[in-house]
Amino acid sequence: MNAISNPTRQRLISLVRLLEQLENTGKTKVSSAEIQNRTGWNRDTVRRDILALQANCGSAQGYEINALKQAIRKALNLNNAEKKCCIVGLGELGAALARHGSMEGSAFVVCAGFDSNVNRTETLVMPFALYPAIRMEQVISSEHIEYAILATDEKEARPMALRLYACGIRGIVNCTGTVLPSYGDVAVHNLSVLDALQNIASSQHNVIEEN
Repeated sequence: MNAISNPTRQRLISLVRLLEQLENTGKTKVSSAEIQNRTGWNRDTVRRDILALQANCGSAQGYEINALKQAIRKALNLNNAEKKCCIVGLGELGAALARHGSMEGSAFVVCAGFDSNVNRTETLVMPFALYPAIRMEQVISSEHIEYAILATDEKEARPMALRLYACGIRGIVNCTGTVLPSYGDVAVHNLSVLDALQNIASSQHNVIEEN
């Protein structure tokens, strides 16, 4: 199979979630036109993305939802094995992510939270154990935690990320305002609402200029 580009990978991961939602309504097939209507992706882009899977899951009536979902999971190695995560930073953002992170039903399980403010770890009520940040290395190692969601204040982001790198964490979703690099084998995804808004505004401006 040819290498799948990062934009295609991101769309296919989102497509899995859409296919699961459609399955829950009882649908068994979906067309590229319907995917376009539901996502805004051009149908030719949808077809190219699915073609990159090199899987036989289509017909004249559309794509078989379950077969397409399984083909994407296989191609992107989206297995259902449990993957342990932690949240670093339990301020307003971290606490909100912990309560409303929408990971229920996925392979990702948050099993620990860390904060440099010991009072937060003693007073917050979460469905997983909370620890002072001083214990981060010990707990990540003993609990075999692989992934981290970073939600600290900006001034703490880089020092905490360096500690996570050293812990053997495989990947970090960075929700702080600080842009962080990937380090060695540790993948980092810098997630920013501001960047997303600027990207939307910029693309709309370019469309207006072209017209």
